[in-house]
This record gives sequence, C-alpha cells and structure tokens, in this order.
Amino acid sequence: MKNKIFVLLLFCFVAVINCNFVLFESNICFADTYQKQYARITADNVYFYSQPIDNPNYYLFCIAKSYFVELTANAQDTNNLFFCANYLDKSGYIKKSEVKPVIGTPQTPFADKISFRMFVPGGQELRSTPASSTPFNIITTVPYLETNLIYLGFCNGEELVSQKGNIWYYCKYISGSSVYFGYLYSAFCDLLTPISLNLENLEFFEGELFVEEINETETQPENFNISNELKIVIIVAICLPCFLIVYLLFKPTKLIIDNGKKTNSKIKKLKRSEYYELDD
Repeated sequence: MKNKIFVLLLFCFVAVINCNFVLFESNICFADTYQKQYARITADNVYFYSQPIDNPNYYLFCIAKSYFVELTANAQDTNNLFFCANYLDKSGYIKKSEVKPVIGTPQTPFADKISFRMFVPGGQELRSTPASSTPFNIITTVPYLETNLIYLGFCNGEELVSQKGNIWYYCKYISGSSVYFGYLYSAFCDLLTPISLNLENLEFFEGELFVEEINETETQPENFNISNELKIVIIVAICLPCFLIVYLLFKPTKLIIDNGKKTNSKIKKLKRSEYYELDD
C-alpha cells in the first residue's frame, strides 16, 4: 500500500511540473545558454525609442556614437523597423537601419559612469518630457549641487533659457532608496564627465537576426497564445483530480472490530401460568 501511495504522489508531482513547463516555457530564460547580442552605434544622433514607432514623440535620448545596445528581439512592429533593446538600465527600441550588429561581446558596451551636477540655485524639476511648459510632467525636484545623476543621453526639447540651447539630459537620479528617470535642462547642469570614443574592434555580423522568431510568428495562428488566466485554470483542472485521489487514499475509514464480546441480551422470564403439563 505504501509503495502505491509513493508512486501516486510521484506521478502527481511530475504531472504538475510538466504542466507548468509546457504552459510557461515561453517565459523561461536559460541564462547558461543565452548569449547576448550587441549592435554598434556608428552614427551621430541615433535615438533610443520608448515605443517602436518612427515618430519624434517617442524619442527617449541619443546614444553616444561608437557604443553599443543589447538587442533582445524583433519588436514585431508593423513595418519591421525596430529591435527591442537595452541600454544601461533602460529597455526600449532602436531602429534596425541605425545600428550594426557585431560578433562577440564588447568589454564596455555602454557609456557608463557618466555623471554631472545640478548647478542652479533652488534646484530643478526632473521631468518626464524635455519641456517645461506643463506642470503635468514633473517627476520630482533635484536639489542644488546634487551629483547623484547618471547620464544616459541627450534629447532636443524646449529652449528653457534664450540662447542657451534646447538640449536636455536624460538621466537616472538616485535619491536615497528611490530611483527616477527623466530630463533636466542642460544649461542648469555642469561637470558632465567627458565621453570618450569606444575603440573596441569587433567584427560586424552579416545576416539577419532573430530569424527563428520571425518564422514562428508567421507560422503560428493569431489565437495561438494562451492567456495567463487560462493557463492557471488548466493547471488547476489537472491538479484537482490528483489531489482528490490522494485524499481518498488517506481518508480514515471506520472498521468494525469483532473482539469476541457479545452484548448482553435480556432473558425474559416466563410466568408460572405459561407452563403446561401434558398427560401421558
């Protein structure tokens, strides 16, 4: 009996693990076999986008020439113009025509450790867009002489001060345990770390990236994807019968044990009048 219970429990465990693997395998990343793919910025004014849409409204910042972005997938946009990409701590999109994929991994893919200082009395508002004409894009206020500002790139925006240009810095602002991303007007900042060229020599990759991903998208029906809610329902439906069987096996049953003792039965005494004598 114990062996049967063990086998059944093992079967339930394997069934649940296999079900989770089959339904959620698309979300699994095998870190030990995954090799990062990088692409080089070979021109000036190459923008990192917030959405895979070729429109200035979706510019995030310009990436320094000669550095790299990490490519993660095709963006699956309508015109197939963009890659999904990472740059430092930001995820976004970059146009395929503006980068050149490389073979290998650069030692310094990003222009990191670039910082600057806020240098305007009273501080400046960190904004979600490079504009000061609206109060609705204010994220927080960066105080005077603040230096915990990591530079990611620049973007053209509103000219906040006449004849001071329209350049805004897109940055990461660290304030205690809080981290913010946004824009600061460059004329109010100083001590920007010089950005040197990345002189690493990597061979360019000739060919098409993420081909399998494109083929899978073309061959799969549009309604192939299963929502997370439906996945959970399927898993529960598979697991419930297994748990029910285990419960029935372990459910205690009442046994009637015959210990040889009989209940005392009452003996009815007969009255004298119930005795009769028979003549010979």
